[in-house]
Amino acid sequence: MGYEGNAKGEPVTAFVGISERGDTEAGASLDEAIRAAVHASRAPAGTKFVLSYIEVETVDDPNVGAYKVIITPGS
Repeated sequence: MGYEGNAKGEPVTAFVGISERGDTEAGASLDEAIRAAVHASRAPAGTKFVLSYIEVETVDDPNVGAYKVIITPGS
């Protein structure tokens, strides 16, 4: 999923990726969230992105339940 705009009203294209909940022994994967965001971008191979936001959901203590990331085009 993508969206455009930022708090300053400047146009920015960004893509969101969310990992599966880490209820299994393997847990949630930050890599999985990043891959989901890149997949949502449908960008051609070689495209560079900047990881601009990471959100972590916790399950119990200190286990990660899920990751949410936002990537934006880089240079």
